[in-house]
Amino acid sequence: MIRVRYLVLFAAVFYVCLLLIMAPASLLDLTIQRVSNGRLSLSNSQGTIWHGSATPTLHTGKDSTIALHTLHWTIRPQALLLGQLKVYTNWDDMPSATPMTLTLTRKTASLTNLLLPLPAEVISELSPFLKPAQFSGNLALESPQLIYTGNHLLGNVTARWNQAGSAMSAVHPLGDYQINIVAAQDSLRAALTTRNGALLLDGQGSWSPTQKFHFNGTARATPAAQPMLSELLHHLGPEAAPGVYQISL
Repeated sequence: MIRVRYLVLFAAVFYVCLLLIMAPASLLDLTIQRVSNGRLSLSNSQGTIWHGSATPTLHTGKDSTIALHTLHWTIRPQALLLGQLKVYTNWDDMPSATPMTLTLTRKTASLTNLLLPLPAEVISELSPFLKPAQFSGNLALESPQLIYTGNHLLGNVTARWNQAGSAMSAVHPLGDYQINIVAAQDSLRAALTTRNGALLLDGQGSWSPTQKFHFNGTARATPAAQPMLSELLHHLGPEAAPGVYQISL
């Protein structure tokens, strides 16, 4: 009788382990949607929760979505023995010598070698005021390490916006830009600078849980591009000084 019980228990444990090993990647999609309150999902999921791929999709409105590159991931079960969950990821068509790694413990979450490619249209989601500009270009966020612990986010992120364009201007590209973001305690601070281009942008922004994102900056054009950028400049904000337009979000 005891032997039969052990056999039943072994069969049950084996079955549970088999389910965990073969669990489909779509289960991660359900989890991520629940945690993000429906703002993020994983489309076209392939493989298992341990080794698979999917297309992260941002849900920015009722009928508005933004699809990212295909993301591949691998979860190493060995780390679970140390009380950690380690997820190694990389993007399609973006080879990296060191994979992006998410490490979760009971008290902290850390992300190392962050590389997040984004379509430039996400910039328009910062404010309804920016939507008509229909920005384009290549946007990527990079960081050596971000740490979330004790309800605080710590680390630095560099966002590079290259080959920027807008439906409001025939000038293409408008330029290349860089945003340096510092996460400290309960706030994010951002500084925008122009690396090169016909449209010159600069400014400062911040965000905190108790205060919505706000940004103050200026926009101006190089003398040669002034006539072609007039419509875009007037849309970005009022003329605070000759040829200098104020941006407030």
